[in-house]
Amino acid sequence: MNSLTGTARWTTALAASVTLLCAVPAGATAGTTGTTGTADTAVGWRALGIAVSSDGNRAYVVAEDHVGTGYPTLLRTVDTRTRTVVAQTLLSQDGTAGRPALSPDGNRIYVLAAEQLLVVGLATNTVLSRTPVDRPRALAVSADGSRVFVTQQGTAGPGRVLVFDTFTRSFTGAVPLGDPDVDGIALHNGGADAYVATGAGVVHLDLTSPVPTVTRTVQPLAAATEVTASPEGTRLYALGSRAAQGSGYELDPFTDTSRTAFTLGGPATSADTHLVAVSPDGGRLFVLKDGWKPSATVLAYDTATNTALPAADLTGFGLDGVGTAALGPDGHTLYLAGPRGESSYLKAVTF
Repeated sequence: MNSLTGTARWTTALAASVTLLCAVPAGATAGTTGTTGTADTAVGWRALGIAVSSDGNRAYVVAEDHVGTGYPTLLRTVDTRTRTVVAQTLLSQDGTAGRPALSPDGNRIYVLAAEQLLVVGLATNTVLSRTPVDRPRALAVSADGSRVFVTQQGTAGPGRVLVFDTFTRSFTGAVPLGDPDVDGIALHNGGADAYVATGAGVVHLDLTSPVPTVTRTVQPLAAATEVTASPEGTRLYALGSRAAQGSGYELDPFTDTSRTAFTLGGPATSADTHLVAVSPDGGRLFVLKDGWKPSATVLAYDTATNTALPAADLTGFGLDGVGTAALGPDGHTLYLAGPRGESSYLKAVTF
């Protein structure tokens, strides 16, 4: 998985620290002129994923701790107004985990951890169910909350998308994608369609039946690692990999065609680039670049003209790197987390 889905290891050795659960005043200013960073909140040894509530009052951070020789993974709930951890839930004793996803009603959160799909009830902060799943990569929740779609890497055969029924809390179907390399997934058209990043390109799935079916592979995109949908439904974006590394693509969901929308450098400098999100109005696309460096930057693009907006880039976060990031529901707050010294911290940056 990439750093936003939580398996990249930091190149700096970080010591154990599991007791820093309170807000740590930082007073740092992040980004370009006009951006403001709030005080940081310590969330554990290594942050793996963030989800933000629809009202922006809660940030849910999946983080790995370091206790003796163990690396337990926890879900920590941060009150974004007071910048303090108000609850935590043990997910697993294994630090492998990915980016979480909230149910539409905000009552549950879904996490892939230790090769399981976990359902966490946020009213009680307890794990409601654990369902085994081999080699999971990413997940997405349907608009009505009835299904969770999980991408699964292949081994001897193709990768798949698995369908999880949230009522029975069981997997009910799977569709092979034709390539063993499977990564991110984005839902589109009110959840009637999904687009999945694979080594063969972005695969379009029809989700209207109980078991999804493959519509086609978007061409001419050769390979993809991540995909995200524009909220207004007119386009999607994908990051290229392999020969296409360093390129960002705009996908037209009406014709299932793609074109290069922007470049992020070149293969030598683009190994650590990740889609963050599209703004709620669809006007801006944000991409994390060099997340493993102190110079981590969130690049901004104008989606109407597919041009870079260097004056709107965000950087200078006061961290040793950025492991995970999410755009808040207001479209003007970026939540990011990464290491500094012996712990990882959650930071909210307004712009």
